[in-house]
Amino acid sequence: MNTGYVTSIAGELFYEAHGALQKAPLVCVHGGPGFTSYYLEALRDLSDLLPVVLYDQAGCGRARRAGGRKLVTIEGFVSELEALRIALNVEAMHLYGHSFGGLVIGEYALRYPERVKSATFASVSIDIPRWRADGERLLGKLPMLQKMILREGARTGATNSMEYGNALQSYYERHVYGDALGNELLERAARESDARTYEVVWGANELYVNGLVRDYSLSPRLHELRCPTLFTCGRYDEATPEAHEYFSERVSNSRCVVFEKSAHHPQISEPQAVLDVMREFLGPMAL
Repeated sequence: MNTGYVTSIAGELFYEAHGALQKAPLVCVHGGPGFTSYYLEALRDLSDLLPVVLYDQAGCGRARRAGGRKLVTIEGFVSELEALRIALNVEAMHLYGHSFGGLVIGEYALRYPERVKSATFASVSIDIPRWRADGERLLGKLPMLQKMILREGARTGATNSMEYGNALQSYYERHVYGDALGNELLERAARESDARTYEVVWGANELYVNGLVRDYSLSPRLHELRCPTLFTCGRYDEATPEAHEYFSERVSNSRCVVFEKSAHHPQISEPQAVLDVMREFLGPMAL
């Protein structure tokens, strides 16, 4: 494993590379925004197929030694990924974006299509109006009191009470964590996350999206993607199967896979199933 730091306009990022960079690597972009790459470590097992690179975005995880993130914009996240490619000295990459990382790789693939050999959108947040609508539908399945508390919090912006926190935790347990609840890698990723970036870009929590991406949607531009594309999510995911089927229908040369036992983190809940799907997808391109 090789590790290093890269300077970008967004700040300094940290990366770890597994396998010799003699062919296009799989570069894994974590979510959050402002989470860390620890929870994607299962993907390192693909390094016998092609090089695998994980990185912590500026301001979080092992990149925190340089302080906070300097550019908290979509442009900053895209430029950060391009700075990493240049530092790795590779012409092109296979991209894997989880959750908010899907927004980053989508924007990158549209801006630099010649640099992207394939794109995997895993449990992604690339259409925020749809995300909010799906969240409202999912919370509608919670017990009545929890529904009332969460909806009142969204209406008033009062999301700091103990009652709201308890109701939100029930939603998270169903649609964010699932079987991954209490996982050590997820907990470490959360401890070293960048709360400021999350709040500015995303908002108060997974249901209450009031940050700068609140009206963002990649859906109208998905048809412009030209690389082989894979969409994946969990059956109980807050990033719903219905949304991912909808995204996949708009991309030629794409397919959608749903992991039946997972919520938002199939790479933790069903790591072998995820690796098998990724091998099937990437294998022909890794020769």
